[in-house]
Amino acid sequence: MSKRMRSMENKEFTIYVLPAWKWKEFLAFELIGGAAFYLFCRITAHSELFGIAANIAGPQMLKYVMASYRPNIKKRSAAPAELAELQNAPFNLKS
Repeated sequence: MSKRMRSMENKEFTIYVLPAWKWKEFLAFELIGGAAFYLFCRITAHSELFGIAANIAGPQMLKYVMASYRPNIKKRSAAPAELAELQNAPFNLKS
C-alpha cells in the first residue's frame, strides 16, 4: 500500500518516441519473415525442429543482410529535430 501511495505522489513518466520504420521493420522481419522461414523449412525438410530453428535464425539473418543496405542507420536520428528538443524540456504535470 505504501508503494502505491508513493507512486501517486510521483507524477513523472517517460515518453518513448519510436520511428515508424522501426516497428514496421519488426513486423516485417520477425512476424512475417519468421513465419515464412518456418513454413518453408518445415515443408522442405519435413522436420518440426528445423522449422523452429529457421523461425529463430531466419529473421536475424534478414536483419543483418538488410543492415548492409542501410549504412546511415546509426547516424540517423530516432526523432525529428522538434521532438529531440522536447527531450530536454521539463514536464511539470502537477496541477
